Amino acid sequence: MFTLTDLDERPELASAVTGLFAAFGPGSHHQVCGIPERMGLRPVAADLKRVLGTMVLLRAQRLAGALALCRYSDQQATLWGPVVADGFSALDLSRRLVSEARTHLRRTGFTSLRAQVDSRNRPQKTLLQSLGFQLWKQNLLYERTLATTDATSGAEVRLAVTADHSALTRILTEGFPDSDHCRSDLTRREMDEGYRHYVLSEGTAGIVAAAAVLDEPGRAWLKLVAVRRDQRGRHLARRLVEGVLAREAARRTRTIGLEVLGDNLPAITVYLQCGFTRSMTAQILTGAV
Repeated sequence: MFTLTDLDERPELASAVTGLFAAFGPGSHHQVCGIPERMGLRPVAADLKRVLGTMVLLRAQRLAGALALCRYSDQQATLWGPVVADGFSALDLSRRLVSEARTHLRRTGFTSLRAQVDSRNRPQKTLLQSLGFQLWKQNLLYERTLATTDATSGAEVRLAVTADHSALTRILTEGFPDSDHCRSDLTRREMDEGYRHYVLSEGTAGIVAAAAVLDEPGRAWLKLVAVRRDQRGRHLARRLVEGVLAREAARRTRTIGLEVLGDNLPAITVYLQCGFTRSMTAQILTGAV
C-alpha cells in the first residue's frame, strides 16, 4: 500500500528526497532539474524549497518515489522527475506521480506541462510519450570556466545602476516578451534574488544591450542576453557577452552556464565564439495537464 503526501507535510524527508534526485545524475537515467539554472548540477536541499511543490510516495515509512513541480510560467509547469527508488516498479509509480501532478495542476489553474529529458535517457522519453507528451525542441546547456586572465577586457560593459533599469527593462522585454523577469522590480531581483544586470552603452545611443546574471551554488547563470531592436545586426551580443565574462571573472566567478534552444543558431554562434562548450543536451517535451 502506497501513501502519497506532500513534502511540506513531511519536511523530515527532505534529505532523503534530495538524495533520491541526486542518484539520477547525468547519464542514461538522468532526471533534469526543472529549475533551469540548476540544470546539470547536483541537487541540494535548497532546490526543493524553490519549486511549486514536491509529491512523495511512501511504502510504509520507506521513500518509494518523488516528483517536483516547477513553475515555468503562469500557465505552464515543468516536471522534475519522477524518480523511483530501487526495488519499486519505476513504470507504475512514475505513471501514478504524473497523473497526480496533472490533477493538482489542473485544480490550480495550469493548462500545460513541460519536461526536459536528458537525450541519453531513452526510458524517460518513452514514458512521457506514453503519457501524452510530445517532443518539441532541444534545449542545450553550455558552460564556460573563467580565470582571472579573463578579467583584462570588457571595459565597455558595466553593472547596471538604478537609473538604467527603465532602459534595461525595455531591452529585455523586447528580447524576451514571454519572460516574467521584468515583471518584478529589478532592484528587488538584485537585492533579494542575487541577480546582477549588465549594460553595454555606446555614446549618444545610450544603452544598446543588456544581460542578467544569477548567482547559483556551483556556478553563475547567464539568464538573459538582449540587444536593443534598433541596434541589432552589429555584433553587439558578442561584445556584451565578452564584457559580462570579463566582469564576472573580476568578481572571481569560476564557472558560468546558460541554456539555449537548439534551433537558435545565432545565439549558439555567439556563445561558441565566447568560449562556451556544450555540456548537456536535453529534449523538451510538452503536454496538457
